[in-house]
Amino acid sequence: MIARIGTFHPLPPEVAAASRRNLLERFLPALRAQEGFVAGLWLEAADGRQVSITVWESEEVLRQGAARANAVPLLPGQDPTQLPSADVVEMFQLVARA
Repeated sequence: MIARIGTFHPLPPEVAAASRRNLLERFLPALRAQEGFVAGLWLEAADGRQVSITVWESEEVLRQGAARANAVPLLPGQDPTQLPSADVVEMFQLVARA
């Protein structure tokens, strides 16, 4: 298994709201539909920084599934300029699990 960890700098309130709507209404349902998707966590620190952690069966299904999920059409009224990408993305192989 492989984990993808994305970190985001604090976002302005209007961008954070648009990003959260995108996550909850569009992106999460699209991710859940992907074969090989194991789990996901989206975390926010008190200072507004955010971290996303997704776990996949392999790097290949991560790349395929993430591409398909990102290709899902935007919701009515969504502005793609208000949907940030992670500032830093790292991938880690799973070595233990509880």
